[in-house]
Amino acid sequence: MSDEPIVYPDSYADDSPQEPEPQIKRMSIATNGESNVHHRHENIQYKKPYFAVLLAAFSSLGGWFFGYDQGVTGGIVVMPSFKEDFCIDVYANKTVCDLPVAALPSEYRRFLVLFTLLYNVGCFLGAVFISSFVAERFGRRAIIFTAAILFLSGTSMVIFPPGKSKSIMILILIGRVVEGTGVGCSSFSCPLYASEIAPTNIRGMLSGFMQMTVVLGLFIANVVNLFLKDHPLGWRLSNGIILIAPIAIMIGIFFCPETPRWLFKRKGRDAAEKSLKRIRRTDNVSAELEAIDDAIKEEGVQVSVKELFTTKKMLERLGIGVGIHILQQATGINPIFTFGGIIYESILGQGIISLLVLSGVNLLSTIPALFLFDRLGRRKLLIFCGLAMVIGHLIAATIFVTGCKVTKNIVDGTTATEEVVECGKSSGIIMLVATAIFVSFFALSWGPIAWIYAAEIFPLNVRARAVSITTGSNWFMGTIMSYILELITPLGIHGVFYLFSSLTLLAVIFVYFFCPETRGVILEDIDEQFENFQLKNRTIVKLCRRPCQGTRPRSARVDVITVTDDDNRY
Repeated sequence: MSDEPIVYPDSYADDSPQEPEPQIKRMSIATNGESNVHHRHENIQYKKPYFAVLLAAFSSLGGWFFGYDQGVTGGIVVMPSFKEDFCIDVYANKTVCDLPVAALPSEYRRFLVLFTLLYNVGCFLGAVFISSFVAERFGRRAIIFTAAILFLSGTSMVIFPPGKSKSIMILILIGRVVEGTGVGCSSFSCPLYASEIAPTNIRGMLSGFMQMTVVLGLFIANVVNLFLKDHPLGWRLSNGIILIAPIAIMIGIFFCPETPRWLFKRKGRDAAEKSLKRIRRTDNVSAELEAIDDAIKEEGVQVSVKELFTTKKMLERLGIGVGIHILQQATGINPIFTFGGIIYESILGQGIISLLVLSGVNLLSTIPALFLFDRLGRRKLLIFCGLAMVIGHLIAATIFVTGCKVTKNIVDGTTATEEVVECGKSSGIIMLVATAIFVSFFALSWGPIAWIYAAEIFPLNVRARAVSITTGSNWFMGTIMSYILELITPLGIHGVFYLFSSLTLLAVIFVYFFCPETRGVILEDIDEQFENFQLKNRTIVKLCRRPCQGTRPRSARVDVITVTDDDNRY
């Protein structure tokens, strides 16, 4: 007989004779529900996850790269040691180099812009053009190693050359590109590696380890900047401390196993089984291997980039992954940390302390987040925490409108003007608390989940290429958001907060309509989850369609049953 499963519609099942069912695997597809799906691979057991936890924690050290760099850059550019090397006696004297940003020499301002911009360009290049090639050709461990080498090389090119020379400054800017390339590769590789070695029941937590190292790096960077701000080598020492992470990764990665999913596809079942036994710390891995085998057979050969953009299913999935990453940046998190010091220096007169508060909240909120991904689910956290983020932005904007006053003054000896913000102390504190609320709920949801979700929604035969594109979209949007400072003049600080609030609400709506839950779903069954998540089944869509429908057809459920016994399979 055929090995294909027999399908019994519910309308016939009651009249059918009842047969003994020694083994049953049931997959119910409910057309009127959102989550009544029993997946094919339900009986996989994970007995000893501690080694997988250790591997995910180690690979997440790559998160230090861009977490620490994001935190340290905002502080070093205002350090006296940085100005001594790149402004004083290069573009102007000390008096001019200490003026507000608007009155700084134009060439020095251009250097500051390039110092940040070229880093983001490097991140984009690493994520899109290097990551997927290395990960597919040489493995997931190889791209983690590559990220560490690039970051180590780029950072060394930045901190070791002497200052006081425009030609040397060009070398430093090239180093920023290389440094950013390493960060782009690490932001791709860390969640990908963790998602492919993690047990399904704690995949969200392990994939989210990278976000923990990101926020920890950001917080430590602010602390280091505070202590080294007046040191003669302050900016170099602040940047150099992070080199501990790539050196540790370059050594430790040789002791980590390759992911079973990549090995199965590239080197066969035996290599994958050996790796999986090592990771799971058990010999009973046949069920998980069968799931990987099934997925590879169903997916077929590796999908090309062209097919990724021309196949409807893959294009839709890619749109969701890119959308999640773009909207994560659109919430305003990077401008909050990049320019938050400037904003709250003018509001409270305590820019560095305000950044320490925000980065501390970010760190403390990420800790419980690691345990919520696999309990509450990705979708719920993105929606409900996103709404709280909207409220945080709205409060900050409204308090600024009602409790602050902005006046413009001419900078002495120049034609430039600077804005002076006058806020009551209570208004400034409330604004900071509101922004802390935004940061807290971001850390609980959009911060880590954007990386987790995009790393787990693609089939194996396209995962590396797709994740590289979604990661690149994050850095591309981050580059655009780096110009948000230019909007403060036409929109005002309150206008920027209102803009962030609107974009965050858009992000919540996007998740509601297009993003199914992936909690507790084995990677090989993610496709099925998306197939059963239809836009027409959203409650709001149903309510909007109801007045337009005369009679609503009854929904039906189909049970697909595979029945086996010791002698026959039906």
